Amino acid sequence: MDGPRDQGPDQDIASLSFEEAFRQLSGLAASLEDGGLSLGEATARFEEGMRLVRRCNRLLDEAELKITTLKDAYTPSVTEEGLEEEE
Repeated sequence: MDGPRDQGPDQDIASLSFEEAFRQLSGLAASLEDGGLSLGEATARFEEGMRLVRRCNRLLDEAELKITTLKDAYTPSVTEEGLEEEE
């Protein structure tokens, strides 16, 4: 018997790194492009692919936010530059 509902495929995907999720997504895309799948198999792989896309997008958004925050923290503001010039 499987574990609780919250430990299904979405839980597994949530633990993947960007590289792992992207690798799996590439594999799914290749299998869909190759064809030979039943409609049910193709639909299931497409659905899993969409979950992987969401994971990759979420990780990219988090990285972008982190980079923007770091950039802002280490870039002097216009006010700070003006004060330094006057002193």
